[in-house]
Amino acid sequence: MSIVFDEVSIKGLRKAHFEQLLSYINQREADEWHYGNKDQFEQRHADLVKWVTEIIDKASNPEYIIPKK
Repeated sequence: MSIVFDEVSIKGLRKAHFEQLLSYINQREADEWHYGNKDQFEQRHADLVKWVTEIIDKASNPEYIIPKK
């Protein structure tokens, strides 16, 4: 039997955490490396950029709050 999870908690993290993560992602682009299948890697990379950017955009809006731990 498998356990399925469809949510990842960001509780306790701050906008600065995601900005830092995005800077790591951007550095990979500057260094131009990948591993495994390049097309699949680039798709995962694009998914991560989108996810992190959406979190940063929401965290920049005062109507959104990331709960503390």
